[in-house]
Amino acid sequence: MSQATSNAAQGLGQATTLASGFQFPSIHNFPPFYTLQPTASTWKNQSDLWSTIIMRYYRHHRLYQLDLDDSTTNDQLFNNQRINRKLKPETIQAIVEEMVKKGDAEWDATSRKRRAIIYWRRPEDWAAMISSWVFESGFNNSILTYYEIAHGENSEDQEFYNIHPTVLQKTMDVLVKRGVAATFQGANFEEMGVKFFNAGA
Repeated sequence: MSQATSNAAQGLGQATTLASGFQFPSIHNFPPFYTLQPTASTWKNQSDLWSTIIMRYYRHHRLYQLDLDDSTTNDQLFNNQRINRKLKPETIQAIVEEMVKKGDAEWDATSRKRRAIIYWRRPEDWAAMISSWVFESGFNNSILTYYEIAHGENSEDQEFYNIHPTVLQKTMDVLVKRGVAATFQGANFEEMGVKFFNAGA
């Protein structure tokens, strides 16, 4: 598998493009790619390639949570009807576990490893982006709610619009730790407040 995988990873062969415009690399049409490889070095290569595909897919579609029981997303991502191959749930779980080790994903503690947040952009990167937006918009030294950041009309054109609550909270934790912002308790998550002190992140 190694040479064929290497060739496919380089983009050789025919790739598949979804209606959404997302293009799978040619490795996605390689049948052995859907079977967990028993050799450690080959498995590392395989899991790394799958991790890259997952990250790109989730970023393209602005998705944040991978749910092993979500047949709609999983059928498109992990089930290739063109070659009649699909990943088993335990293989997807093993791939996500590798992503967790690298900081590219985080298991939902209540899901028994059935759901995970995919960090196609790290909280540190979101922190820099949100902090810049706050300063450029003149919101520094004022209080914004989490809802205004994630769903407000002023953020509609921002990449972090509709950001997942878990990712948003991780991002706020980064900003607070850096002394860039302070958070205030609200009646619920969306009413949580945050005050930004300066532009640096």
